[in-house]
Amino acid sequence: MATQMQHDAASIAARATDKWLNALCADDSVKVLRVRWETMRSALQQVIETLLDTLADDGWQQAVYQPLKTLQFLADQLNLPLPETLTAFLRLRPVLVEALTERLGDAQSARDRVTAVWDEGIVRLVTARQHLSQIALEAAHRKYLALFEQASDAFLLIRMDEKGTIVEANEAAAKLTGYDRAALIGASALTLAPDDDRLTYARALQRLRRDGQVRLPSVPLLRRDGTRVQVDLSGSLLRFNGETYALCAARNITEQAKMQEELERVIAERTQELQAALERERHRAAQLAVLADIAAHALVATDLAALYQAAVNAVHRYLHLYNAAVFVVDAERGELELAACRGAYETVWTRGHRQRIETGVLGWVARTGDPVVVNEVSQDPRYFRATPQEAATQAELVVPIKVEGVVIGVVDLQSDRPNDFDDDDLHMAQAVADQLAHAVQALQNFQRVRLLQELNEQIVRSLPDAVALLNERGEVIAANDLFCQGLCAQPSERALGRLWHEVLPSDFLHACTASGVNLAAAIDAALKRGEPAFFAEIPHRDTWWDLRVIPAHSGQSCRVTLYLRDASLRVRRIYQLETLLAIGQAMESTIDLHPLLHAILTAATAGPGLGFNRAILFLVDKEAQMLRVAMAVGALTAEEAYATWARLAAERKTLWDFLREYPGDTAVRQAPLMQRVHDLVVRLDEDNLLTLCLRRHEPLRIANPRGELRLPERLRQVLSDSDAICVPLVAQEEPLGLIVADNAFSRHPITEEAERLLRLFASSASIALRNAQLIAQLKDALRREQAMREQLVHSERLAAIGELAAKVAHDLRSPLVTIGGYARQLERHPSDPERVMRNAQIIVDEVERLERQLRDLLDFAKPSPPKPQRCALTELVQRLVEVHRPSMEAGRVRVVAELSDDPCWVLADEMQIERLLMNLWRNAVEAMPDGGVLTVKVWRDGAQVRLRIKDTGVGISPEALPHIFKPFYTTKHGGTGLGLAIAQKIVAEHSGTLEIHSEVGVGTTVDIALPAAPA
Repeated sequence: MATQMQHDAASIAARATDKWLNALCADDSVKVLRVRWETMRSALQQVIETLLDTLADDGWQQAVYQPLKTLQFLADQLNLPLPETLTAFLRLRPVLVEALTERLGDAQSARDRVTAVWDEGIVRLVTARQHLSQIALEAAHRKYLALFEQASDAFLLIRMDEKGTIVEANEAAAKLTGYDRAALIGASALTLAPDDDRLTYARALQRLRRDGQVRLPSVPLLRRDGTRVQVDLSGSLLRFNGETYALCAARNITEQAKMQEELERVIAERTQELQAALERERHRAAQLAVLADIAAHALVATDLAALYQAAVNAVHRYLHLYNAAVFVVDAERGELELAACRGAYETVWTRGHRQRIETGVLGWVARTGDPVVVNEVSQDPRYFRATPQEAATQAELVVPIKVEGVVIGVVDLQSDRPNDFDDDDLHMAQAVADQLAHAVQALQNFQRVRLLQELNEQIVRSLPDAVALLNERGEVIAANDLFCQGLCAQPSERALGRLWHEVLPSDFLHACTASGVNLAAAIDAALKRGEPAFFAEIPHRDTWWDLRVIPAHSGQSCRVTLYLRDASLRVRRIYQLETLLAIGQAMESTIDLHPLLHAILTAATAGPGLGFNRAILFLVDKEAQMLRVAMAVGALTAEEAYATWARLAAERKTLWDFLREYPGDTAVRQAPLMQRVHDLVVRLDEDNLLTLCLRRHEPLRIANPRGELRLPERLRQVLSDSDAICVPLVAQEEPLGLIVADNAFSRHPITEEAERLLRLFASSASIALRNAQLIAQLKDALRREQAMREQLVHSERLAAIGELAAKVAHDLRSPLVTIGGYARQLERHPSDPERVMRNAQIIVDEVERLERQLRDLLDFAKPSPPKPQRCALTELVQRLVEVHRPSMEAGRVRVVAELSDDPCWVLADEMQIERLLMNLWRNAVEAMPDGGVLTVKVWRDGAQVRLRIKDTGVGISPEALPHIFKPFYTTKHGGTGLGLAIAQKIVAEHSGTLEIHSEVGVGTTVDIALPAAPA
């Protein structure tokens, strides 16, 4: 119960406190009190609760004044004025009546109790406050008197009447003025003012009356003895008993002024010293800022121009120079070239501004390498004014920029003030120049390193081989695009950081294993023992790789380089040489055409040399004037093709293998592809791509065979929409047939290399066909010879045929034997590149010789009639001389062409005339094995055009001269004996004459006369 009552009393007190504080806001004059009372809310609530408890008690009369005193104490603590305090207390009265009524339950009793104590309490409060005020006033007066009397400053109390009567003065005032206190009191304050300052004092009194206070610093005061003292004078206005007074204080500052002057002098001197030191430090700081700025730019500069410009910008900005510039030495031209400029002359010295190195202070520093300070440029004979605008320059400082003792430039600082540079500036400028030199050298080194780095990266990127660098953990840390994208088929960012066996394709790793290559062991040996390894011709898909494992050391770290070179070209070339060798040997050792042609086509479609998917051989049927399918090799379906390729890639068969494994004519005819096209024929007079290729004697690519309407319908059905190629078979300008090949299943594009090699295989097939035809012709000739012998007719004809057959057999066998010998050397030494190239060239030369012999034989045995056309013999000879001059000069034969200005028109077959000239020139060159002079002369002689070919060779003996035009007569090893016979026949068929004059040891001259063409 007691606890509940206490709670109720506290609640009533809290509500009463809130009502009182709210009541304070109702009156504008005292609402500001609420802000102050709020700071003591809890204390107020406690006081009101105590006051209510006291008033509610039976003995309320005796104890009620204590809470009122507490309120008074709180008001004093808040420093509240008395009127506002009374107002606040009056606002509290009705609140207390209401709260006490709530406590007592009797409004009248509550009002009586509050009224009884409140009025008396207020009176007591006011009385107490007045008493306290009186006590405070008396204390203040005593304090004032003590201060007034004992103050060290002079105090005067002046009545503010017309003359400013002094009514009180302290002892300090008497001492300061020289008057005794009695003399001062009653005197006018203006008597203390010197005459020339009386107006100042009078105006000060006016300001005092107006403003209530005044201050006169450092004014003279007139003493009784007439001397003056400097005082600081201040005054404040007072009102007392209805009168106005001024309390003036005067402080003697005479000594203080002297001390002040001395202090000001010392301060001025010290200030000058500090300013000088500050200026030096600022200059030093500016110099350090220049060096720091240059160093900062040197760290990020990528070119010298930016570095030089940053340097002059920093010097100009921090040192506030008139102009700053950097010149570089152009030693080749003997000049100084402006590299950077900042300041007054940056618009005067344009980019590219130059000055001779022998001129001016700049040139002197550049030549001698010594710094120069010129503080009076007009007094220094070395100074040179390059432009009229430089007249403002009064001082100049130039220091050299040296790299490894060589002056590469100068720093030029100019001022528009004389004597503006000192030793500190010189040291700073030299420091700038040295820093520039170091930066230039560092930048040059950086550029060299960057160049080498970029060069290395470019070399690696540009390498035609796949390259990857592994760290000691076997992770790929660098690789070029050919390794990442070409071999591994993934971007470089995915390959880097992974283990090598995770990056390399799994089928490549399987290919290594299948080839007997332990790549993991090779890499481990390279990392641990520094052992390199080489693995040749690892097959991967359609590529053969040579793999090198190369150890490399970088500091303490071990590295391994995987270097993979595409060996496909070498493998294909070796295969091609082997195939060509085999073809040559096969042509030498076999006369069976079908197995040889089948082997050639199989090698072209299945081996690494070409890799065409399919090939169809068409042969010309002269009697029927048609192209007929003679053979078709390759798969008809993709499944068959993939199975065949997988088997052949593992077996690596050669042409000899294909020859040995020839399945027979029947099996070849029954192959699926052959069954599809065996009855395909094309008339030679049709206008389609096959006949066009045959007529032009040039390969023809077909981009989309299936959509090509100029192909026979049956052939379009067989071929796909991938690339195909048609290559003619030509021997001695005679079309024998053609080969059509495609990549229907692999869909690889047909490259120039593939085309060239297919032409080479087609040439071999042409030779094989031609040889077969020649052998057939020989067999036919032999049969006719036998028949003629049996009939005993034309015995002389039979003898000639026998001689012809023997000559042809000998001439054919000799080059083939040579080809066979060197081809066998290739087979025994396939890894010797020099021997392979040398033997291959010999084989090519022998094949060309064989073709030439066959061509000579055919031209002689069955010459084609000339097709004369109007041609300029001079131009023809000139062209042939220029074409063949290099080859002749390579054999140390100098060609002299004496050609007429006249075109020398003749009616001739240009091809036969060219053949005539080539035969005669070849004979002439062969007659000069140690070199000599070949003279070719063409001129017009009336109705004839004459051609003379003269050499300085060994000549022809008189015994051999009568026989030189006989067929098969020759004195040279390897000659056919038909060259001059053919030449004589060509000239005769052109209605001309041919004469030969020769002298042993002197040379041979051939004179030809041809009828001139009518105008």
